[in-house]
Amino acid sequence: MEITQTLSQNRFRDLFIVLGVSMILALAAWVSIRLPFTPIPICFTAQLVLFFAVFLGKRGAYATALYVAQGAMGLPVFSNGGCGLTYMMGPTGGYIIGFLIATYAVGTLVEKLEEKTPAKIFALLLFGNALIYIFGLPQLALLVGGENALKFGFYPFIAGDLLKLIIIHRSLKALKFFG
Repeated sequence: MEITQTLSQNRFRDLFIVLGVSMILALAAWVSIRLPFTPIPICFTAQLVLFFAVFLGKRGAYATALYVAQGAMGLPVFSNGGCGLTYMMGPTGGYIIGFLIATYAVGTLVEKLEEKTPAKIFALLLFGNALIYIFGLPQLALLVGGENALKFGFYPFIAGDLLKLIIIHRSLKALKFFG
């Protein structure tokens, strides 16, 4: 009986974490900056999903999946209140799908690490960010062409993404994630 009660308490706690993180992601997506030359906004959501994938493992991926499902169902949770399947077929939709793939991959790999060193975690953050681009750029290219996809969806964001990954990494260090 005690083991069953502990398992149900853990499931309730995990459910609460996943719901809470999905709400944090939805709120964070509203903080974005539109650039006049690209349909892709500057936002912190991509790196935030990676933070939660590292910090929470697969629960971070589940929270990201819930966040994406909320947006797909029509809740205004994407950048600047975007929502729906039509939005996901637009310029940012591939990046949103990349969130799912990246958080699951990073969350799974973090859970398998025996030693969570700063170098290994930063490498996983870079890997996750690359996965987001790998899924985001092809969809953007369908809408603006391959050459323009790099110009609109990659080059303007590299330096900022690296800076945000460094901030995420330092936040993990401040939270004593590395031990």
